[in-house]
Amino acid sequence: MRRLRAFATLALAVTLGAAPAPDSLQRRVDAALASPAFAGAQVGFLAVSAADGTVLYSRNADNEFLPASNFKLLVGSAALRYLSPDFRFVTAISADAAPQNGVVAGNLYLRGGGDAHLTHADLASAARALYESGVRRIDGAVIPDASHDDAQRYPDGWSWDDLPYEYAAVVSALELEEGTVHVYVTPGASAGEPPTLRVEPQSGAFTIANEATTGAPKSDDTTDVVRPWDSPTTIAIVGSYPAGAPESDDLAPSVPDPPAYAGNVLRQALQSAGIAVAGGARSGAAPASRVTLWSHDSLPLPQLLAQFWLPSDNLMGELFLKELGAARAGEPGSYANGIAVEREYLRSLGIDPATVSIADGSGLSVYDRITPRDLVTILRGDWNGTQRVAVIKALPAAGLLGTLAHSFAGTPLEGKLFAKTGSERHTRALSGLLLTPARGTVIFSLLINGWLGDDRNASAGLQSAEAAVLEAFL
Repeated sequence: MRRLRAFATLALAVTLGAAPAPDSLQRRVDAALASPAFAGAQVGFLAVSAADGTVLYSRNADNEFLPASNFKLLVGSAALRYLSPDFRFVTAISADAAPQNGVVAGNLYLRGGGDAHLTHADLASAARALYESGVRRIDGAVIPDASHDDAQRYPDGWSWDDLPYEYAAVVSALELEEGTVHVYVTPGASAGEPPTLRVEPQSGAFTIANEATTGAPKSDDTTDVVRPWDSPTTIAIVGSYPAGAPESDDLAPSVPDPPAYAGNVLRQALQSAGIAVAGGARSGAAPASRVTLWSHDSLPLPQLLAQFWLPSDNLMGELFLKELGAARAGEPGSYANGIAVEREYLRSLGIDPATVSIADGSGLSVYDRITPRDLVTILRGDWNGTQRVAVIKALPAAGLLGTLAHSFAGTPLEGKLFAKTGSERHTRALSGLLLTPARGTVIFSLLINGWLGDDRNASAGLQSAEAAVLEAFL
């Protein structure tokens, strides 16, 4: 209810009372930015009135910063501009010809359309639907088709040591379980024994190597994921897990070949549903002339934006970027074509694309750069656009929702701050909307680079300092 009330107030941009004197605001923000929590870091901050763009505070607003996940604001906002409000990612199963007497005479094609959230349960449902329609046999193979986008698996500038993990999943138009497999660890009976791994869904597209051990009771959990370079289809689980502990959380390693994974899981689902597959599963592409037997739509764009920004989903950022390219230049979607659309979007907002370095859609690339002023301009474009409410609902809310659900709780910012977070080693970013009683809605961007607090576990102190900066506007 608090969030709904805040939405309504934000949408109306109600301004109450009189704003404090500008010099008082300047002093308060200056004092907050002088906090030892920012010591040694490069800080850029810009805050403007949403109503008329009046600059309320500026420091290093035109300097280039590594934005981390604040970069997702660019691709999400561009998607709102260039994709229709009812846009959905579509996954389809098709055949060379309609089934005859329960038999698909040729291959069965699983064609991905860029949906990061296709699940094992979706494919099981597809297999049951085919069975219920009368299909009993596939004479050919299951062909996973990811040709809606190009074959570039990673954008430029991603760190190799991120690649085994779910936040750096292989980018493909055909994904399953967000490019991950679910792995849970149960300790052995005593220290030194191998633990038991629960893997869902099972797939022959890769091998799970159990190289972990059971540690002493109450020892540290050091389990980790490794993708050996000399064994590209192996996912190794290493480290130790304490004896007597309950089953672990999901390790969620990224899979090496998402289309092969999806095709293999679909073949198993078909067989479990009672449909024989004569030709196994192999890579390929669906023919232009095909008969659709099943399709699955993602949520529409406004809800997709919430799925993207609220948890800060890196894979969705990459798929949105390629989708922009496909929507403008046709298949296959590509980074180059998507980036060209983003540059066009920046120009439409009055931003010189030369002030933005774009390597990916998620902000995980070390090559990305943008200024606080550019992020504020993007957000102000959203505020003045037709999708204002969708944007507000998709942004994390302090103390309430998304990546800010546990941040700033119990402070004056709770329920008043709607912002995209960003966090990488030595980088923190926060850009969004702040509801104030005196100044109406304030649009801001706070970018911090070269911050060494990661090395001394100082995130709580930085958050307090960020809160002081923003509370100066209340």
